[in-house]
Amino acid sequence: MKRASDLRFRYGYLIHQVFVVSLTTLSAIIILTPVVWMINAAMRPIKEVLTYPPRLDPSQLTFEYMASLIENELYRGYFVNSTIISLSTLAIVLVLGLLAAYGFSRFKMVGGRYMLLGIMALLMLPTVTLIVPYFRLAHLVGLYDTLFGLIVVNSAFILPICIWLLKGYMDAIPVDLEEAAMIDGCTRLQAMQKILVPLAVPGIVGTGTFVFVFAWNEFLLAVTLTDSPGSQPLTIGLAAFFGQFVRDWNSIMALSTITSIPLMIIFVLFQRWVVQGMTSGAVK
Repeated sequence: MKRASDLRFRYGYLIHQVFVVSLTTLSAIIILTPVVWMINAAMRPIKEVLTYPPRLDPSQLTFEYMASLIENELYRGYFVNSTIISLSTLAIVLVLGLLAAYGFSRFKMVGGRYMLLGIMALLMLPTVTLIVPYFRLAHLVGLYDTLFGLIVVNSAFILPICIWLLKGYMDAIPVDLEEAAMIDGCTRLQAMQKILVPLAVPGIVGTGTFVFVFAWNEFLLAVTLTDSPGSQPLTIGLAAFFGQFVRDWNSIMALSTITSIPLMIIFVLFQRWVVQGMTSGAVK
């Protein structure tokens, strides 16, 4: 009887494992198919890519399309703009987010709960509803068509979720550690710098990666608040390939591949911290 029960358990466990592996494999294939097609179209003539029936063995592979974009001064400028915008947004949001999250996590403020709910309410606003106010404010304060204007808008839009994620992670760190440091002579800022920040590295890396990806991929705010290539990011340069009657698919896929490389590198290097930081902040 016991042996039959063990066999049923093993059989059920085997079926479960096969189901999980099959489902994971199918999901990976579905997710990776557009990525493979993008890289394929970036290195092969589009006529060969779109032939029917499809040819899996390429007759020609070339880096010509990517090289032409890298050598193009205009697109190098787009890349520099995206880098400046993303890194600046990351720095501003992490500094302000850490300070705000620390305050909400460690101090019992009058109306603090309502302030957090107000911050959460800002996350429910679709970006498109803020386009007109941002556009008018940018013109009013002279930040229209500037890199600084995009940095400020991106920071304002992504800061609320950054505060929530970091607060959730800080809530899981015992307050006793900071109090012990302050008893030993540290100021509150020193205790935060030497005790809290090192312990919160996974949460900071996870949140920072989320912020960087958002700023790097942002399009709607950029297309509304900029007008010249000197202040436009890569997403605007990518949209320029979509004409009314013609689309340069090779250039589109080549630029998409180049644009995705920094994000892939970041995720590969920090994937452990990204997953740990994002899930820890989401639980609280």
